[in-house]
Amino acid sequence: MFPAGRSEFRTRYLTLRSGLKTRAVECGSETDPTVLLIHGWACSAYVFRENFVALAKAGYHAIAVELKGHGLSDKPTSPSEYRLEPMRTHVEEIVDALGGSVIMCGLSMGAALGAHVAARSPERVRALVMVSPVGFFGVPGLSVIRLATPLFVTRYLRHIVRRSTIQLMLGFMNGRLREITPQDVDEYWAPSQFPEFIAATRHLLHEFDLHAPIVPLHVPLLIITGSRDYFMSGQSVRTYCEAMPSARHIEIRNAGHVVLDEAAPIVNDAMIEFFASATKAA
Repeated sequence: MFPAGRSEFRTRYLTLRSGLKTRAVECGSETDPTVLLIHGWACSAYVFRENFVALAKAGYHAIAVELKGHGLSDKPTSPSEYRLEPMRTHVEEIVDALGGSVIMCGLSMGAALGAHVAARSPERVRALVMVSPVGFFGVPGLSVIRLATPLFVTRYLRHIVRRSTIQLMLGFMNGRLREITPQDVDEYWAPSQFPEFIAATRHLLHEFDLHAPIVPLHVPLLIITGSRDYFMSGQSVRTYCEAMPSARHIEIRNAGHVVLDEAAPIVNDAMIEFFASATKAA
């Protein structure tokens, strides 16, 4: 699993107040400002592979954590662990374990988590980037998925999640800017070797509040979306910007949901420019 064989990256485990251990993948000097990268549902640090080095070269300590239940981090099995409040507390514990306030970049559900942390604990978040934010307006088809995955079928889901299933899912999330590679499929499929990962992804879909009210933020905010993202509507983006009029929004044409992967050079440049102006203003 990423970053095996990549000498430019380092890995370590953070022990949190809860006692859980989360894996962190990092690049850049630890003396530079920290950019905490928070992945979305069923992802891992691999999703940020095209962003680490660019951020490090720009003078930032880029560190992606694998949230509980994901990647090679601890995977508690109780469904209640994956509700909004415990997940927000989990991210706050990660920030505290890193030693203080951070610049935060979240993808999809990770973007919603970043916003919830920034709303409750602005002292922990110097600036926030929300990439393809999901977590305030629901997810298309979620009610059908919930009906098809009651708790008792959790033990059987591992037999349903095949490599072909992952490839189909990635194709749906992708836009037109890059092709899905065999390595992409392998990296997203790899955590399914752990039954607890399958359970955690199921629990998140059932327990995490994907319709939480938007709370206006008082930290610098950049929103990045793709024009071919089937999980984001134009109305939801407009609602974000109306609730937070100081936010800057960038839409990348023909990009899908994982826009920071598909359009990495554009996203990296936008984030670096935003970080510089946000920290200067602070």
